[in-house]
Amino acid sequence: MLKKEAGRLYLEEGHDVIAELVYTETDEYYDVTSTYTRPDYRNRGLARDLVDEIVEMAREDNKKVQPTCPYVAFAIRDSSYDDVKIK
Repeated sequence: MLKKEAGRLYLEEGHDVIAELVYTETDEYYDVTSTYTRPDYRNRGLARDLVDEIVEMAREDNKKVQPTCPYVAFAIRDSSYDDVKIK
């Protein structure tokens, strides 16, 4: 289940965090500093789901995404994210 708290999006299974995305929010953008998925849950698209959520948040809040995290930079590299990514 996707959960949100200030500076963090995460997925839980039971009471265990299985994936998370950490960000800092400014008036203009979300600076995504890290993503992590537990090894036994990798290759299921969970990190991508979290990236999609922060992108949706940015669009709803009229903000940009600063992809400090290398995974996020890779995930939003194509032109469909040009409206939200800081280049």
